[in-house]
Amino acid sequence: MKKVTIQSINQEAIFKSRDLYELFNFKSDSEISFCISTDSRNIKPSQVFLPLVGEKFDGHDFIDEVLDKSGSYSFCEKSKLQKIRNKAHREKLIVVENSLDAYHRLAKQYLKKVNPKVIAITGSSGKTTVKELIASVLEKKFKIHRTQANYNNEFGVPRTILEMPQNTEVLILELAMRGEGQIKYLAKTAEPDIGIITNVGSAHIGILGSKELIIKAKCELLSELKKDGIAVLFDDKELLGYAKKIWSGNLLTFGLGILEQLSYSEGITSFVYKGEKFVIRAQGEIHAVNSICAILVAYQLGLNISQIREGLMSFQIPQGRGNVIPLKGNIFLIDESYNANPESVKAAVENVINTWDKSYKKVLVLGELAELGNHRGRLLSDLNKWLGSKDLYSVITVGSNLSEITNGRNVKNIEECRDILKNLFSPGTVFVIKGSHVAGLDKVVEYLYGQAKN
Repeated sequence: MKKVTIQSINQEAIFKSRDLYELFNFKSDSEISFCISTDSRNIKPSQVFLPLVGEKFDGHDFIDEVLDKSGSYSFCEKSKLQKIRNKAHREKLIVVENSLDAYHRLAKQYLKKVNPKVIAITGSSGKTTVKELIASVLEKKFKIHRTQANYNNEFGVPRTILEMPQNTEVLILELAMRGEGQIKYLAKTAEPDIGIITNVGSAHIGILGSKELIIKAKCELLSELKKDGIAVLFDDKELLGYAKKIWSGNLLTFGLGILEQLSYSEGITSFVYKGEKFVIRAQGEIHAVNSICAILVAYQLGLNISQIREGLMSFQIPQGRGNVIPLKGNIFLIDESYNANPESVKAAVENVINTWDKSYKKVLVLGELAELGNHRGRLLSDLNKWLGSKDLYSVITVGSNLSEITNGRNVKNIEECRDILKNLFSPGTVFVIKGSHVAGLDKVVEYLYGQAKN
């Protein structure tokens, strides 16, 4: 078995002997001050090892090796004690029922010590973009810390918290979901002051089965909001209907209907909200809508108009999530290669049709849409019909899993896709690259970059 694959972290959280006693009823043989490490390969004497368990690894397999090397302490699940071969190590074990729960308890303890305002974000799509938008605005007033990369699951959320600098004033967490109860588990650790649901779509429908159940799962976030907390929800009738049944506190909504004077130009969007004009370095209605979410949060935390404007202007869209890239000779690329579901595909298409001049040839490259489950056939058939009604110059689908999309040209792989794109690479073209991360369309993006250099 391979060693634990979770990367080592630059941890800010420091614990004492009394924390071990308070949280786990463990008395160390001396006063200690320590950080937590989940990486058996790089353990230091000042760290206590916490062995996590995943589908392809079990950190308990390396406790003996860790204690031989560090001479420190290690957590160990009660049911895994038989894995400890060296009996002398038994006195150095902090025995717990579940090491992941211990990880979360430690994170929650550190969170209480630092005591920042906590913002937790979930949704079917747009979580990362909204997180980065809010961060870009709030850092104009506060010391912030936020989820990095894709550390948004049961392993990533405690990691993010334990990496938080001790002077953090606002913590922004992204919460991912793969099934019922997961958002509640993560939010219980985070105890958010502000909970945001960006939207609810068909992402995860293959796991949960219906939009109603997806809404219920996303709204688990509200059950863990602080009593004086604030819920910020996308203006979706079904989402709001359910949310109001379980959340009676402060509720704010954001959506397209409250925007005025929307205008666009090659990577920039401007709009008016409540009489104030804002500009964001991103093109599309969805980016304006997400900006309202960030503005609402900023108002709640006391930022002024100039700070909000400056924050929106300094925002950079995360790579693969809708960033507009000028190539050459009036050719543009909209990179949405990181993630996709039927709703976000429609949003991307509507964006390029509605916000780019009609003279541009719009080319959609569509890759695999993951997590559709038994609903795949119906959802893709509906998407195919919808695409047929849109003014797209060309639609290219990549891979055999998109056979239901007949309004376009299907290719087997990335190589065949490149051959077609080479003939479409001409002035006045906008390429939209859209697919789930597993589709590997980042290679198509790299190819178009390369064409621009030729």
